[in-house]
Amino acid sequence: MKSETRRLLIIGAGVEQVRAYELARELGLEVIGTDRDSDAPALRHADYQLIADTHDPEANVAAALAFHAERPIHGVMTIAHDVPLTVARVAEALGLPHIPIEAAELAIDKLAMKDRFARDGVAVPRYRKVASAEELRTCAEEWGLPLVTKPIDSCGARGVLRVTDADQLDAALETSLSYSKRGVVIAEEYLSGLQLSTEGMAWRGKTTTASWSERNYDRLEEFAPHIIEDGGVLPATLTETEVAEVTDLMERAARSLGIENGPVKGDIVMTERGPVVIELAARLSGGYLASHQIPFARNVDLVRQTILLSLGEELDPADLVPEHRCFLGVRFFFPEPGIVESIDGFDELEAEPWIMMRVLYVAPGDVIEPTTSHPTRAGFVFTVGETSEQAESRARECAERVHIRTRPRASESESAETLHPLVEP
Repeated sequence: MKSETRRLLIIGAGVEQVRAYELARELGLEVIGTDRDSDAPALRHADYQLIADTHDPEANVAAALAFHAERPIHGVMTIAHDVPLTVARVAEALGLPHIPIEAAELAIDKLAMKDRFARDGVAVPRYRKVASAEELRTCAEEWGLPLVTKPIDSCGARGVLRVTDADQLDAALETSLSYSKRGVVIAEEYLSGLQLSTEGMAWRGKTTTASWSERNYDRLEEFAPHIIEDGGVLPATLTETEVAEVTDLMERAARSLGIENGPVKGDIVMTERGPVVIELAARLSGGYLASHQIPFARNVDLVRQTILLSLGEELDPADLVPEHRCFLGVRFFFPEPGIVESIDGFDELEAEPWIMMRVLYVAPGDVIEPTTSHPTRAGFVFTVGETSEQAESRARECAERVHIRTRPRASESESAETLHPLVEP
């Protein structure tokens, strides 16, 4: 008797989601992709396409239910896309595994998330909802500068500003508000210390952290007041005690939000008082971290585990435990704003045996916008090293060898389609 074909619905079809589509098909699944753009790159790897705005849970529920009535769907997931509520609502409507709806709602509301963490004793920076410049000035007086303003509902560093001067407070509030769909902004204490991006999986209430990457912010002054990550290294150099502290913090943060089974991505600062959570995402990272970097350097395939989890299958905890294979250095490309005239040095990187991956998002004729968020970065290079220092120095060297030359735009009307994908790290 022929077994029933199983189908996986992947919410979103951006370029960074292609690996999930490919892997699902390698596992023998039929793939349904949903995106508002019928030309989204990952849809070419789907067996079926549903056109719906991924940030609209109701539209996706309606599309999924209509499809499910004809061909049953057996799992729902995403990667590199901040839509945990859409995933949870679609899975709930289909009677499939998902994180609690409340957990998904908390994960996309930075204020509600921090309120929950504070209630449950999970370490967070000092923070406060601010509705006026006067309230923001009060935060500055109490905490000192610098401080951070951010929308409660953005991602990819959109609208996240580091304020170093009292004269910047009014403009910072206005800018952060402009990026919030809900019109809500929080002020947050700026914490000094090693910044980490963690990636792991909660399974039956236990969270295993597979990766902790050091995030590099050496160019803060250049991109001020925007907070732009310009690279890093995986894994970050931590002591055994620090690894244990980070792992415990992520488990307590996941438990606080109510996530017992599912991906857990954390942004953490290592402070003098220990690790502190900036925020937690109930999804796998973008930036090719979960799909490429972690499997290569840590021997954990979190994309595969997320697929299995969405199908209701049992996970083997041993598959979540990292194994050190190498260090990976990361650097992004930041050309000057304007129209791209030429690109030199990128193709030549192919000759280096220690380059694991390189991607360029722009081509001659494209418009380079000012660097104000992570999606405006023009590309990246990942390099392999036997030590953290070697991996990072190789990445830095490669970034310096790539020259993306631009010319100023003659006028605001002069434009071209950019090749930047929707990246949500």
